[in-house]
Amino acid sequence: MLSRRIFLLSAVPLATAFLAACQQIGEVAVSTDGGRSGEPSAAERPDNPETGQTDFPIEVTYFTPSQSEGPFYPVEKPQDRDSDLVVLKGTTGRPSGTILEFGGSLYDASGMPVPAAVIEIWQTDNNGIYLHPSDRDQALRDVNFQSYGESVTAEDGSYRFRTIMPRRYSSRPRHIHVKIRLDGRELLTTQFYFGNDAEMAGDRVVASAGDALQALIMEVTEGVDAEGNAILNGRRDIVLSSVPAG
Repeated sequence: MLSRRIFLLSAVPLATAFLAACQQIGEVAVSTDGGRSGEPSAAERPDNPETGQTDFPIEVTYFTPSQSEGPFYPVEKPQDRDSDLVVLKGTTGRPSGTILEFGGSLYDASGMPVPAAVIEIWQTDNNGIYLHPSDRDQALRDVNFQSYGESVTAEDGSYRFRTIMPRRYSSRPRHIHVKIRLDGRELLTTQFYFGNDAEMAGDRVVASAGDALQALIMEVTEGVDAEGNAILNGRRDIVLSSVPAG
């Protein structure tokens, strides 16, 4: 699971790098309060003070709504389909764009974690292009970006990804597509968005979430990776509206 500790940028070179990253991100909000503005990106999960571990079941306060799959689910998935979309096997370069490391936990409707589920994500590269033959300008797609990845949930339901901030395309806001499978069964298809993205206003897919939209918003915070590079950190827990059959 991703660490929830936020490392503030203090060195001048890192601050400069992060400002450049923010210019690429545009109007997506970067939280300075650990993502605690509005409703939480994390489900209510009280930690046991004696063990320091989460007590299950958690208190369920929302369900993650479904969203349309969209037209660009990969026709042919890359051979490298792990949870790190920044490092693509067989290439020597790195994709352009701002690195985003995010994760969370997957729970069922009773508040119990769902282990061994496969969480898939797919998204645009920094040019706003999907890995899909029907998307325009495939010749301009960033060949160093994996575009699609999978993360298998741990015993506590946790998952994580390392990717880049998706670029907008057409009039749609920045978003990441998500699909969840367990034992070959599809449990949920949805989309994650980012706080204060002005393009969400008027978007029909966003509007379809109704009052449950906040459950799809990922707040991002400033951070640095293991190599000291400026990145963004995010968290988005997922709560299913059912209890998968064992």
